[in-house]
Amino acid sequence: MTSLHLADSTLRAIADGLHQAVWLIDAGTLRVLYANEAAARLVGTSAQAMVGMAAQQLAAAPQDQFFWEQPPEEIAAGIHSCTTVWNAHRGVHIPVERWVHAIAGPAAGAAAPGEGPALLVLSMLDRSESEASTRELETLLSELRATLDSAADGILTCDLRGGIRAFNHRLVQIWQLPDALLTRRDDAAIQAHMEAQVLEPELYRQRIATLRREPLLEATDVFQLRSGLIVEQRCVPQLVHGRPAGRVFTFRDISSQAHAQAGLKLAAQVFESSLDAIFIADEGRCIARINASCRQLLDGGPAPIAGRRVLGLLDFGMPEQVFLPQLEQAWNTQGFWAGEAMLRGGGPVQLSWVVLRDERGLATQSIGFMRDLAPQHAAQRRIEELAFTDTLTGLPNRVQFALRVGGAIDSASQRNAEFALLFLDLDRFKIVNDSLGHPFGDRVLKLVAQRLQDCLRQSDMLCRAGGDEFVIYLHDAGRPVAEAVARRMLENMMRPFSLDEMGFSIQCSIGVSLYPHDGVALDDLIKHADTAMYRVKERGRGSYGFYQADMNVNLLSRIKMEHAMRLALSGQHMAAHYQPQVSFASGQIAGLEALLRWHDPVLGQVAPATFIPLAEECGHIVALGAWVMEQAIREAAHWQASGAPLQVSVNVSALEFRQPGFVERIAQLLAQYGLPPHLLELELTESVLLQDAQEMEQLLRALACLGVGLSIDDFGTGYSSLAYLRKLPIRRLKIDKSFVDGLPGQERDAAIVRAIVSMGRALGIEVVAEGVETPEQRDALQAMGCDFYQGYLCARALPVHELRALVMQERSLQQKVSASATGPSS
Repeated sequence: MTSLHLADSTLRAIADGLHQAVWLIDAGTLRVLYANEAAARLVGTSAQAMVGMAAQQLAAAPQDQFFWEQPPEEIAAGIHSCTTVWNAHRGVHIPVERWVHAIAGPAAGAAAPGEGPALLVLSMLDRSESEASTRELETLLSELRATLDSAADGILTCDLRGGIRAFNHRLVQIWQLPDALLTRRDDAAIQAHMEAQVLEPELYRQRIATLRREPLLEATDVFQLRSGLIVEQRCVPQLVHGRPAGRVFTFRDISSQAHAQAGLKLAAQVFESSLDAIFIADEGRCIARINASCRQLLDGGPAPIAGRRVLGLLDFGMPEQVFLPQLEQAWNTQGFWAGEAMLRGGGPVQLSWVVLRDERGLATQSIGFMRDLAPQHAAQRRIEELAFTDTLTGLPNRVQFALRVGGAIDSASQRNAEFALLFLDLDRFKIVNDSLGHPFGDRVLKLVAQRLQDCLRQSDMLCRAGGDEFVIYLHDAGRPVAEAVARRMLENMMRPFSLDEMGFSIQCSIGVSLYPHDGVALDDLIKHADTAMYRVKERGRGSYGFYQADMNVNLLSRIKMEHAMRLALSGQHMAAHYQPQVSFASGQIAGLEALLRWHDPVLGQVAPATFIPLAEECGHIVALGAWVMEQAIREAAHWQASGAPLQVSVNVSALEFRQPGFVERIAQLLAQYGLPPHLLELELTESVLLQDAQEMEQLLRALACLGVGLSIDDFGTGYSSLAYLRKLPIRRLKIDKSFVDGLPGQERDAAIVRAIVSMGRALGIEVVAEGVETPEQRDALQAMGCDFYQGYLCARALPVHELRALVMQERSLQQKVSASATGPSS
């Protein structure tokens, strides 16, 4: 009957059509009656060879052997289990899933009652690929867990209701979770512990509640913990198939950043955009996995990086056989290696390379954290460049120049050699900046630097000292070479410049000092060359000059005088004197001119012609002018209070007149001393009126509206113009003493004075003559129709007490004359 079953073609077709391994086994003898091709491939033996084989020979494990030794009734009950089978061809055990079923023979029908099954069907399914996938998944999960535990940030994942799914070791450290909470699963207790660690728990509670209400909300918050840590919490939704399934929290300790950058709450967000590049390497230090930042940092291309050696991607500046022992030592002692490396074909990176070990202490994997150092290195190079280079022209700056000349001094002192320093300044370069703007001026300076550089040898050095000043070192150059270079530079600078289709000329002045004749220290040589340059400017500019020892004498006296002048007001060494102005019509004193006088306890009496130009040059004229103005207004207020008012005129410099708030300050002083504005007169030079004519006109009209008188001092000596006399509210013209000196004999001077007086009458402007010293000059001026005069003929500039005595004497004499004139008639 069994042979009849095996001959059944239908049963064979079914078995051969299956992909699973199938054996038909005689239930009584437990021998193989038939095996399909899948069974042959699984065990590595032909199907024909397995016919007649005992079923126990298919058992690869002891428990399988025990199974086939059971009574037939128990075997016939069937089994489903997992086991292994031996593949004789490959010599390996193959994991399988096994089924055993009992059936009756297809031709005999069911077994008789009380009898066992006629056949057993044994089938097996190969599980090799399934188990390999499972192992790979477990490896990935292990790597992910290792990465999370190696992260510098604490990580917490929750579901939408706040239930905790996972967290890393860093979270335990930051929030100081006790062991009692880690050994039992109590989400509410962990959340309560975290809330209790925050200094402002209510704010933290509200924020968590807001995040739970809005599943898609992304948020970044900063909390301070009771432990003193300042923690940045960043929360993003966890999406599954585009829908929120939970939340991922990251916690970063930003205490050091917060203390270093107090109050900068956005610091964490700035650094969030600069993620570190991370790679995971296997035990052979080959790349197993990288993140997107790492790919972009390494090459950014599509070429695969996985499997490549870390040492093939990074250059540590030493051979591998030297670096690897250092790496192993760092891993054994600290658990990580940190330092700088170079990307092969790329830039520098900061690398922290952490080793991961198994329970036996063997290195299984390693994780690298990289940060691109190219910007920092570029910034460092830029800092070093700025430290030694002028940013505008690219020339060496003072620091580099000092190093070069310092070395030259050491070398020259040993060789008894000499060299020259040139100090060059562009003449009136301020006009270029003021008229065409500083950007244009900067471009001109670049052209100037290039033109000067063309005049030098490679052994020389050109340095931009600042502004429009340059210093030149001429190597091994004596006086003839320095003179030749200075002339060549002057000639080159005289050639026209062209910029933006605009042609212009730049002139320069050059001072020269020689080593060791003019100094043996750099500062002395530069100072002496600078002094020589200023002497050139004083003599007309556009040339060169060598330093001479007597130059410092004049410079020192000038410095001493400027210092004494700045201390003169506080030391009460300055005084306001007043020169009377006499009316031709009445013959009496009608006004006063305030003049500044300086008597220094060391320098003695300093002439105004000496210190006034110095004050204007150094800017101290503003303070002096303000002081004289107040003294004059106070004196005029005295005469107003005496019942016989006198107008007081005050000289105003161009610099003082252009000071902001000048008109307001005059108005304030008039109000402070109660002086009517018409008793104050301001004397201006013609040069003031020609500077920024529109602005000057506005200021003059503002003063005229105030009621203050305005006069033109030294009229005729400058660029006299009938236009401004016609347009501006001028009350008086003052004829300069140089014209009065020639009266009455010099016809040219007389013609000029006569023309000024006639012009004044025609325009309705009073005329005052200065420097009248003789009766003949007075008579000539009166005959011409002049209105007032002042000078030694009446009185010199007098201190206040002498002036008041003179005026009182004149008024007393006038009263006597008036009394005698009215006596006979009474």
